[in-house]
Amino acid sequence: MKESFLLPLIVIFLLGPIHLGLPSFAAEPVEKNEDLSKLKFDAKDDFLQSMKWAYQGSYLQFSSTQNLVFTAVAIGAIGYFIYNDKMISEKAVRENKNEGFIRLVSKSSIFFNTPVLPMAFYYWGRNHQDAKMVRFSQEYLAALFLTLAETAAISIIPVHQRPDNKDLSFIETAFRGQSSFPSGHVVGYTVLGFKSLQFYGPEYALLPLGLAVATAFERVHSEKHYASDVIASSFIALLASEGVRYASNYDKNHPIYEWIFKHEFTLQYIRSHQVPGLQASVTF
Repeated sequence: MKESFLLPLIVIFLLGPIHLGLPSFAAEPVEKNEDLSKLKFDAKDDFLQSMKWAYQGSYLQFSSTQNLVFTAVAIGAIGYFIYNDKMISEKAVRENKNEGFIRLVSKSSIFFNTPVLPMAFYYWGRNHQDAKMVRFSQEYLAALFLTLAETAAISIIPVHQRPDNKDLSFIETAFRGQSSFPSGHVVGYTVLGFKSLQFYGPEYALLPLGLAVATAFERVHSEKHYASDVIASSFIALLASEGVRYASNYDKNHPIYEWIFKHEFTLQYIRSHQVPGLQASVTF
């Protein structure tokens, strides 16, 4: 159990200079006093605001054509992996399972599914009048809550059992249905990665997203999940993160994030030389 708390401390140590405005060779100047009039800095009200964004994000995540395209891609990818799950699992599983750093990463992921880190970011931002940090923590908490709620609800659907049901921990069974689809372990890292990308850029999202990939591999490698389970969780986290972004209406996102995610997709019916067809276009 002690090793499960080691990696969170390491991640906080590495992310601290990035998100908390501490001295760092890569850190950007902290944006203070930004839209402070719109932020009450009241813990209760700000928490309720996060929960409101989570609720609104649950339906706003499907309100844009772009996210509908992401949803279609997700359905196709998940379908492919479900069809090939057993073959992928056979290739991933080795004789010595759950050893070394990958096991530590996976076990530590449970910490990132708790509100501890969003709360830490929130109180740092509040105490230092850093409105951007406060907004980051609020969106982070909302997206985390929404993603965990959706994965727990979907797991009630009997998609498939775990590859190996032996030696399951309390955490792995208490807050979800019997199906292993989707995985809950990768949620915390993935949501943190997407929100870090949105607010602070790709260099700050690299660590949590890398940990998400490592955790996904370990869950398949340990036979606790199929590949489709971890792929599904990643897409759910992406859509939930986008839904919360729409709900909060925050417009100071990192340029790289906007270049990746903020596009206009159009799909229309056309006829050319009496031949019907569909025309798809994307605006950057």
